[in-house]
Amino acid sequence: MKKSIILHACLICLIFNSYGQRELPQNNPNYDMQTYHFGFILGYSQQKLNIKYSEFMNNYNDYLQILSDYEPGFNVGIIMDFKIKNNFNIRVTPSFNFTDQKIYYNRVNYSVSQPQNSGLSNFELPIYLKYRSDRVNNGRLYVLLGPKLSIDMSSFEKLSDNENLEFKSQNYSLDIGFGIDIYFKYFKFAPEIKYSYGITNILEKQHNEYDNYLNSLSSRSILISLTFE
Repeated sequence: MKKSIILHACLICLIFNSYGQRELPQNNPNYDMQTYHFGFILGYSQQKLNIKYSEFMNNYNDYLQILSDYEPGFNVGIIMDFKIKNNFNIRVTPSFNFTDQKIYYNRVNYSVSQPQNSGLSNFELPIYLKYRSDRVNNGRLYVLLGPKLSIDMSSFEKLSDNENLEFKSQNYSLDIGFGIDIYFKYFKFAPEIKYSYGITNILEKQHNEYDNYLNSLSSRSILISLTFE
């Protein structure tokens, strides 16, 4: 996954560098004079849970490890962008993220990991401060930073897969990302990478065999997306 992030980051830098090699006619030169504009976003996500063990894990040796790996997902949403200064925008991107999370319990007497599945259908509401570099020909780099609220829509249904572990329906995280705006004649396109760091414990304690070993669960995710505005 780290190699994929580095590859996409290098690709974005190469694209921007190619736009700055020589002066080109500007596409849609009045685009950034708009006070607000709209668009949509399509993305591929990778999400996992950061696990902190409880003291129960140290006192009892039923499990060697409890792990969570990155699981793939799909993200789709709309973009609402508001200009506040020449290089600063406020961006709101309500979206849905569909993924599947697995927690693996490695038992002492079993060599096969036993997953606890949690299908996630998250409604996400991030609010970003977007800083953009000055435009060079038909491109400009930008960075994003801001909080995000996530609501697990699947938590409103009692699914059999979720009986062993219970999750809170709301999660708060801090997102940071960067990308490059590429201007075309009638629209703007941007490849973008974001990292999301969960700041709340989403584990709802049931005090059963599975969550007694856990002190907290927090989300970690990476989103590689394409925006069209």
